Formats: sequence, structure tokens, C-alpha cells
Amino acid sequence: MKYQSVVAGCLLLSAVAQAGETVQGAGIEGYRYLGAMVSSPQYKEDDSNVDFRSAGLLVRGGIELNELLAVEGHFGIFGEDVVDEGSFQIEYLASIYARGNLPLIGQRIRLYGLAGLTHFSGDVPGFRNVDETGIGYGVGIELYGDERTALTLEWLRHAVGDIHNVDYTLESASLGFLYRF
Repeated sequence: MKYQSVVAGCLLLSAVAQAGETVQGAGIEGYRYLGAMVSSPQYKEDDSNVDFRSAGLLVRGGIELNELLAVEGHFGIFGEDVVDEGSFQIEYLASIYARGNLPLIGQRIRLYGLAGLTHFSGDVPGFRNVDETGIGYGVGIELYGDERTALTLEWLRHAVGDIHNVDYTLESASLGFLYRF
């Protein structure tokens, strides 16, 4: 699986290197972007009452291959949450997504969907030093103030999987800022 991920990543980077277009239409300029989001990830286990939430910061960046398709990466760090004398912390989270952009609504609003892989590391009660990779997906909206800056609102299910046969979900809602160049 890791070999396939590396090959897929190399193919995506090759496509990104060849993309040099500016996004056309609705007064949005630039095909590369960077941003930061305040996020509140929630970790839940399906067969127990384990449910933690912490606050953190996500940095994101991407490049649009064309008006409808982009490649986007996220990296986040988060705080610790203590519930019932158990400590929970996501030390870091790193994701790579394919991003599908819906055609612009009006002059400054864009909807998008994300699908890809997330790797996270942290401490979960009952499991120490968790390093997991899972499938992630989500949706978001960008509200542009001018041609290059936008506020973003996003919901992501970062990962779904199991740790030692315990099913979990890791999801978050985020609010952020985006700059295109």
C-alpha cells in the first residue's frame, strides 16, 4: 500500500508541475493557494463511549490542475483533551486530497469536495502512540472578498478505520482564510 501511495503521489506531482493555468471566470485569480484554518477535530469510537474533541490549527496548500480539479495538502497540530481521567491528543495530522470544484455561484462563491488519505499520530486512551492512515473526505465553501482572498468553511472526515479492531472516526469542522497566487 505504501508503494502504491508513493507512485500515486509522484504521478500527482508530475501533473501539478505541468499545470500552469490561471482559474478562469468570476474574478478569481491564481491557480496556487495557501491558507490556515482553526479546526476542532473529534475522535469517536463506534463500540464505546470514547468521544474526544480538541482545538488546533491546520495549514493547507494546493494547486489547481484546471478549473474543476485540484490537488490539496493539509498539515495540522492540535491540543490535548482530558475526559474521565484519560488523555487524548492528536500530535499531528497530514493529508493529501484530490479536490473537485463546483462551478462558481455568482461572482465570489465556490463549493468544493475533497477525497484522499490522512495520516495521524497521537495518543488515545487504551492505545499509546497511535500512527494510523485512513481514507478521508469532506466538503467546503469559499467566500471570496476579492480576486485572491477568501474565507473558508469546511467539514472533513479525516479518517475512518480501526485501531486493534476498534472502529473509529476522526472528523472536524474548520473555519479559515485562503490566499491565491
